[in-house]
Amino acid sequence: MHLPDQEIKEQPAKILLLPLAIAGWVTEAIISPVINFFDYVGRLTIMTGQALWFIVTLRIPYHQTINQMAHLGSDSMFIVTMCVGFTGMILATILAQQAIDLGFGAEYVGGAVVYAMATDLVPVLGGLVMAGRIGAGISSEIGTMVVTEQVDALRALAVPPVRHLVVPRLLACAVMVPVICFIAGFVGVWAGWIPLQFIQGATVNKRIYFDSVANVLNYKLLWVAARKCLYFGLIIALIPCLEGFATRGGAKGVGVTVTRAVVISMVSIFIADLILTIKIESILQKIFSFFQ
Repeated sequence: MHLPDQEIKEQPAKILLLPLAIAGWVTEAIISPVINFFDYVGRLTIMTGQALWFIVTLRIPYHQTINQMAHLGSDSMFIVTMCVGFTGMILATILAQQAIDLGFGAEYVGGAVVYAMATDLVPVLGGLVMAGRIGAGISSEIGTMVVTEQVDALRALAVPPVRHLVVPRLLACAVMVPVICFIAGFVGVWAGWIPLQFIQGATVNKRIYFDSVANVLNYKLLWVAARKCLYFGLIIALIPCLEGFATRGGAKGVGVTVTRAVVISMVSIFIADLILTIKIESILQKIFSFFQ
């Protein structure tokens, strides 16, 4: 079977254009995620700016905000406290066993537990649990309102959706996430003392454990925990709200939205935790010194 003369003439040109086509595909594969990232950050920044403007100008739906605080706080208290409490027990057990193996340091178990819990475990673990629970609820609620055209109805009634939907949830998460995490952290530190009574050779009584806790715990440590909890609370509120407004495609779209909101919120919490832990100022100084 012979090819037509026209196709035979076009084959060399197609072969010559193949590298350009491959370069175009590669360029698109590299640039497209960058464009999507900046688009996402831009939409998130605009929504955050609008919400902060309503808060600064005191155009806050107070009744809805209080309802959201009660809903988010009371429904999340048990699961967060339980997870952090078991984490404190596991951490204290591991540290005590390590101290027994080394032959010293058992009297510092309480201080090590409270330091690890305050600096990282309580904010991150509490943030992840609440991102899975609260983030899924926020994104599904707003996503359902979008696909059922309730958000369009708010716009038609001259009610800003950001003020009506985002501001109450943002304030509720900013207040309740630190409160719940602090309560859970208190329970976790107390729970850490329980398994030490059943470990042979630990020789850590109640007084030794909590004296170590008091020696380590200070206002600086509490501030580190509070700052992380606040930032994580903002992440838990803003990202699910943004994903909810971007919902398309009916019930299936709501499911995709919930998945994206939870995953992106959890990844963002880990990234924010890294930045807050190693301090962004030190990163910038190293970058500037590298180029000097």
